[in-house]
Amino acid sequence: MRFLHKITLLLSILVIISSFIQFIVFDSFFLNTTNSLLLATNEKAANNVGEQVLAYFKNTATSLKTIASNTKFREDRELLNEINKIIPAIDMILILDKYGTISLASGNTTDISTLNLSERDYFQRAIRGETYISGVFTSPRGRKFISIATPIIEKGAISGVVVGVCWLHGDSLASMFDNKSFGRGGFITILDNEGIVVYHTDKERIGKQGVIADRLQGISGSKIMKNYSGFDQYIGYSKVPELNWTVSVITPTAEIKQSRRIMIYEILAVSLFAILVIIIIGTYTVRRYTKPLDKLVEGFSSIKKGNYKQIASYGYAAEFDMMIQVYNDTIKELEEVHATLEGAADIDELTKAYNRRSFEKMMEIINNEIQTHSLQNVGIMILDIDKFKQINDSQGHLAGDDVLKNFAAIVASVVGARAVFRFGGDEFVVILRNCADDMVATMAEEIRLRCEETLSGYTVSIGTATYPKNADSIGELLNLADKALYRSKEIKNKVTAYENK
Repeated sequence: MRFLHKITLLLSILVIISSFIQFIVFDSFFLNTTNSLLLATNEKAANNVGEQVLAYFKNTATSLKTIASNTKFREDRELLNEINKIIPAIDMILILDKYGTISLASGNTTDISTLNLSERDYFQRAIRGETYISGVFTSPRGRKFISIATPIIEKGAISGVVVGVCWLHGDSLASMFDNKSFGRGGFITILDNEGIVVYHTDKERIGKQGVIADRLQGISGSKIMKNYSGFDQYIGYSKVPELNWTVSVITPTAEIKQSRRIMIYEILAVSLFAILVIIIIGTYTVRRYTKPLDKLVEGFSSIKKGNYKQIASYGYAAEFDMMIQVYNDTIKELEEVHATLEGAADIDELTKAYNRRSFEKMMEIINNEIQTHSLQNVGIMILDIDKFKQINDSQGHLAGDDVLKNFAAIVASVVGARAVFRFGGDEFVVILRNCADDMVATMAEEIRLRCEETLSGYTVSIGTATYPKNADSIGELLNLADKALYRSKEIKNKVTAYENK
């Protein structure tokens, strides 16, 4: 009997030591794995947002180059105002002579109409022949803005500069990011090349020096840093190529730490109970109660490999039910955080259409299919809500958001949700694979009619182009559809199919 007591006591001591060690390893493993997962996810999300920002401004720069190359656009104020309305990123367009004096402007020019801009870096870069996106400037009235400048070339010489102005407290960048969430309480910040805040969910931070700018080193990365209140937060960041801006995706650690604390308390409670039972029952009980711990270790090993594996909640002693439930609940929370971050990179939160990043992926896929001759036909539609800016100006952004959501639903009901992409602002693209030319035209006209009938009095202009009829590459097809859209926008509430000359 004494020998049995000694064996039981020794076994109990070994179990206590083993449980203590296992608890320490488990806690460290959980924390390290969770940190690594969320830091990597935030860094990836920052890279994706950076790609969106670069594409956004490149498209805007392309529009400004079109203005710079057309004398009629640069000399007709009414035409320039109309063009300004259909470029979502730009609040104001300025035509400067080679001395930096404003010769023509669209939009509200109260803040800068009397300025000579020859000393601005964007003018200096553009007058030397470069298309350049500036950092943050402050107007005489205190408004924060960035400028995109491109040279005007006439007869082989630079005669002036076209400048697009984007007010940072306006709707341009806000429309891209205000409706996006990154996990629980996550948000985006964008800093220019001087560390000045270009975008932040807290509008008061825009135009001010970013406090973390000097601590984000390298092209991309991630780290845990404290916020203004002294709480830790996960930061993933990425430099935007060509702009040298920095995009940061930030999520607080509080939710994860709370789940970790709950799990630790539950593990401690269940472990103590298990030890008491082991002392009474002996070796059989030890063997029985190590099984769920092994499963937990196996489950966390799968997390490290990127697999969220829940544990079956049956087949164990009742004392471990809570432990397994806490583990499974934590796995669900991690899945939600991961899915939210991943989903934010592919789906437009407002309209539920696929976003620009998904569109770029689809363009690459279709381009490969065209090169391998595995596609017979491709149809491209570019759709733009007529006078959409007036909706926001007269009825507010909530009304504009409702129009966008209803419009996206109408388009999806005609062509299918998988074919619809939000290109930016109120501009959408539809990609129709293996769809004959006449069917593309029929669908476009059906969308136009439905919008005319049901979109609260608003209409849509559409431009279309098809492969192989109009072009033999997806990039050129998109360009031709955009030209067709421009012709539709001149009349409005119209479908225009591009015709080869």
